Amino acid sequence: MAEVPQLDGVEAIHVRVPFKRPFTTAHGVFAARSSWIVRLRDLDGREGVGEIALEPWASAADELALGRGVREVVDLLTEDRAPDWAVRGSHGRMKRAVRAGVEEAVEGLAGHYAADSVSIAVNATLDYSGPAETAVAAVEAVAAGFTTLKVKIVGDEPADALVDRVTAIRDAVGPEIRLRLDANGSWSFEMALVRLSALRTLNVEYVEQPLPAADLDGHAALQRVGAIPIALDESVEDEASARRILELGAAAVLVIKPARVGGPAVARAIAARAADAGVAVVVSTFFETGVGIAAAVRLAASLPRVGEERAHGLATAGLLEHDLLATPMAVAGGRIAPPLVLALDEGALERYAIERIGEPL
Repeated sequence: MAEVPQLDGVEAIHVRVPFKRPFTTAHGVFAARSSWIVRLRDLDGREGVGEIALEPWASAADELALGRGVREVVDLLTEDRAPDWAVRGSHGRMKRAVRAGVEEAVEGLAGHYAADSVSIAVNATLDYSGPAETAVAAVEAVAAGFTTLKVKIVGDEPADALVDRVTAIRDAVGPEIRLRLDANGSWSFEMALVRLSALRTLNVEYVEQPLPAADLDGHAALQRVGAIPIALDESVEDEASARRILELGAAAVLVIKPARVGGPAVARAIAARAADAGVAVVVSTFFETGVGIAAAVRLAASLPRVGEERAHGLATAGLLEHDLLATPMAVAGGRIAPPLVLALDEGALERYAIERIGEPL
């Protein structure tokens, strides 16, 4: 990451923002999003902001460990000591999340918010529900301008029920709208074979993370079968895992979450390697607030394109009660542009804050 400049102020705010309604994935049902907003101010008075987050399904123990990591980095930055990101072992995931948020804030200090406002395509995310309800949600999303829809899957959904649900969506929106499915690693290899074959005629853009993250050989086998292209998300943890995926030919698309891989710099390195291999990249998030999404939008707008334009998974701030931004990023016609100015809504920040550490900015 870029070198951290000498700082005049460091603050981290632990927030908990409710979803507008409970959100269902293969990992469970979630009522709120917990994360840390990190704010940095340099000696010239410039401010940068970033978001530190784990997966929404992270355990209470993981969240406590993340909090310890945030306190450690705030202490180091306050003392003008550079954090040591060269970590090994079980805490690497926590360190990558903390590094990602700090790097987002440092890039803000460096003026990255003033980058050209190039809009990117984004997908609408459809929560798990029955065929009729999902079809209605799909029609509403298309009417709002989205041309790509992402459908959440629960692991124990029978194959015929899944086919009925996807068929209802396809019948409702027609053949031109792109459909992508996200299993969040909830299928076995045998389940995946059955479901991919059953979905073959429904023109699915890709199925994301059908198998558990560690099963790269299984994903490579599914990719070779060729019923539907495979995208990998949870499997992309860092540069080493991305390199292994590309070597095995385990995915047609890499879904990169900056908070998971360690920040924008690592994400750009992974995307460059994927582009060299002819593999497309989609940028997504952990359902962060507008702070994390803004950083991901800037990242996605800067990446090289492989083949036709693909929508990124970044139109999720509207799932929360508030995105914490003074001026929300607007999704128009299924597209979103990086913000030129990133300002927090101080009232909302105070309302959803659980605790604050460091010096208030």
